[in-house]
Amino acid sequence: MISKFRVLFISVFLMFLFYSCDDISKISDQINQMKDTQTQILLQQEKMMKSLVALDKKVGSSSNANKPKPNNKRKTPDPNFSHKIDIGNSIVLGNPDAQVTVTKFTDYQWPYCARSVSLIDELLEKYPNDVKVVIKNFPLASHKQARQAAQYALAAHKQGKFKEMYHKIFEDFRSLKNDPELPEKIAAELGLDVGKLKEDMNNPEITGLIDLEYQQLYTLRSAYPESEKYAAGVRLAVPKFFINGREPLGRTLAAFSTVVDEELKK
Repeated sequence: MISKFRVLFISVFLMFLFYSCDDISKISDQINQMKDTQTQILLQQEKMMKSLVALDKKVGSSSNANKPKPNNKRKTPDPNFSHKIDIGNSIVLGNPDAQVTVTKFTDYQWPYCARSVSLIDELLEKYPNDVKVVIKNFPLASHKQARQAAQYALAAHKQGKFKEMYHKIFEDFRSLKNDPELPEKIAAELGLDVGKLKEDMNNPEITGLIDLEYQQLYTLRSAYPESEKYAAGVRLAVPKFFINGREPLGRTLAAFSTVVDEELKK
């Protein structure tokens, strides 16, 4: 077998045999010129690509600047639209003959509902004769103990202790997740008949009331169509407040007071 070295030697010998040294030099120069030309072409291509990218960015930036910016701000409900929400057999706090009715839909496992308890207390303290608050239930499906807590609270009402149970559950609402019978412990602390409480909480009168209250809010989702300024109907979220049927734009005492004062002047 011929070694690689011998093959190389023979190749070089043949090259010198057929080409003169001058020819070989010319061929080498031509190869180097081709390499230089190729390098220049690649450099020119790279330069052109950079220019095209810069131009594309400039055009894109100009085009985006002329496009109207999307309005991602959520539309508010119509604060002047008055929903008809029957009180029915729902719990009423404050003066039952008050001119202004504040309706609150709530969920016993939701932090924002817990925070709004003090807001209701402040409102009733500010308007002891002019405002009554109606408590209605809207237990979210994701909160497994919210409905049962509502049943306990309504059962406590039959023993005259709704307000106390309502406050106590919300004070420790996070414990409901791992302690669904927490209201029974609260009932014992309040001196209620726990056996009667457990019996009453499953009374169709109570379970049916919760179902009715849930449907009351649910049906308001399509109360009116969307407009250029306002969202369509009522957003299904809790706590949800209505003041004489009007949804306030804000969840503060000042925002509520503005609407209450407007209603009192009517």
